[in-house]
Amino acid sequence: MTKVSQPGTDTNRPHLSPAILRLNQSLAIDGLPPSLAALATGYVYAVYANRSAARDTLFWKTAVNSLLIPVNVLSTRSAQEIAQALKQHGMDIDEPGRVHHRANVCALRMPANRDGCEVLIEALQAMSEQCAGPATQFLIEGAAACFAWQDRATLIRQGAALASWCARTRHSVLLVMLPPMVQEGGGFLPLADFQIRFGGAAQLRQVQGEYRWEVAFWRDNRGALAANESIPLRFSPTDHRLVAVIDETQERVGLLAPDENVVMVSRDAVLHERSVPRDWKVLADNDALVVAATHAVAATVILHYGIKENLAKLAKHVNFLRRECGKALKILIREDNVSIRYELVLSTLGANGIIPRSTSFGQMEVIVEGVQGQVFSRAVPDDYRAALSAAMSDSTSGYVPAQRFVALVREAMERSRPVRLPNVLLQLMLESDVAAIDAIKACRMRRAGDLCTASGDSVYVFLFACHVDDAGKAVANVFERPLPELFRGELRAGDRDSILSELDTLENDIAELPPPDYSSLLEPMPTSAAPAGDAATHDEPPAPSPASLPLWSMADMASRESAGAVAVSPPRVAALPFKLPG
Repeated sequence: MTKVSQPGTDTNRPHLSPAILRLNQSLAIDGLPPSLAALATGYVYAVYANRSAARDTLFWKTAVNSLLIPVNVLSTRSAQEIAQALKQHGMDIDEPGRVHHRANVCALRMPANRDGCEVLIEALQAMSEQCAGPATQFLIEGAAACFAWQDRATLIRQGAALASWCARTRHSVLLVMLPPMVQEGGGFLPLADFQIRFGGAAQLRQVQGEYRWEVAFWRDNRGALAANESIPLRFSPTDHRLVAVIDETQERVGLLAPDENVVMVSRDAVLHERSVPRDWKVLADNDALVVAATHAVAATVILHYGIKENLAKLAKHVNFLRRECGKALKILIREDNVSIRYELVLSTLGANGIIPRSTSFGQMEVIVEGVQGQVFSRAVPDDYRAALSAAMSDSTSGYVPAQRFVALVREAMERSRPVRLPNVLLQLMLESDVAAIDAIKACRMRRAGDLCTASGDSVYVFLFACHVDDAGKAVANVFERPLPELFRGELRAGDRDSILSELDTLENDIAELPPPDYSSLLEPMPTSAAPAGDAATHDEPPAPSPASLPLWSMADMASRESAGAVAVSPPRVAALPFKLPG
């Protein structure tokens, strides 16, 4: 062990009353009942926790409180790291008079090839004999390496030995550590044999982005035993102390994590703004932002998406941050010069929301403020590639014969189903003096996955990864002529059942009267279609045209059918707009 500091005796130190001494014999969680926080003399207490802001706050705030009385603080960190951690939590141990003259702060080093628990007990016994007062506390951080977690018999023996030492010497020991089974998600139930003689066992756990104090059992300094308690925790906005939320019916005040007020943004996302708030952290690009946000817990991260950004890389960033940082992190994506048509894919992978490209900076600040306190609630896939590939269409774009159109649309619907990607199928009824080939020639689709075909007196358009509410603008952008010049009305299908029903109807029409194949009459596109993962070119400025085509009623359809322009089955009529699935 390495002694971090040797405080000098302060003859002017005021006498500490027994009440203050009792106050410091508990964990530093404000509002936590004494029955779940007090440390009784002669017992071992185990707190299982990942390295996090919550664990650091719990241990080092408890240590800072306890160093006002005779106590022994040990950590597997270096001496410099221990001093820095204490300073960050309110105590400079090098300042004269700050630490009780009988308190000790040490760095713990474990030799190899020895029973770790025996070494730990030897170190505790040496401190007890040389410098520790009677019935004092030992606060130990990071001692998981002292125990044989994979050997059940040895682990039981080690737990019993440490408990026996505490009972014999009347010292109490607080272990704050991370056993492998807890790290792997097994919780502390498999540790029942190890901790059976302890005074308490609890887990500091993050559930849906919120830290909770989950107690298996806990014996306080009056001998009362509590069990099976789970209490939400918040961080104080002032000094970031842990605060217990006892009454869950009331609104929870405080921070999910100390960094909840932090906003990190890619420079490209605010490149066109005159100024940004002074407390925002502006990073060079998305890559630098992801690196900086790796250890964030509840901060707000604003990624950039523009014409040069790759959707697959953006999806990778979003999914990595969500899985690495947990569900309290807020992930926003700001569109630049293009719109994202894969909002549900990115939401599935972990994004909290998309900031549309038309959003002013003032509105953007409102959105950032609005996500504060939110916790991401969806299940997050482990492999972003699988979710992304499920949403991606193949490279086909533009006109295809009717039979192939039906097959490709069915395939696209199945691919996009796992991530609930919205699609739209439109039936555009031709004007009586417009030939199908003329309408098809006017349709210039630029994006992979967007398809069109013709059958009977209608042109069918499938817009991949498009919301039904955006279909009007999108379809206006793919036709080079104003829509009213070509079509007398439209029918939209915007949910899975309606689209599949429309495909069944189209398939029956094709079987009854096969339409011609116009492929040989069409010129190839001068440029290749944009990949499905790249910019959504439907959002280019549309050609001037009247707002909307008429949506017909059943009576209108009957009158048109009686006029007998073309003898085909009438398209299935449905209400607009359709609701999105789920």
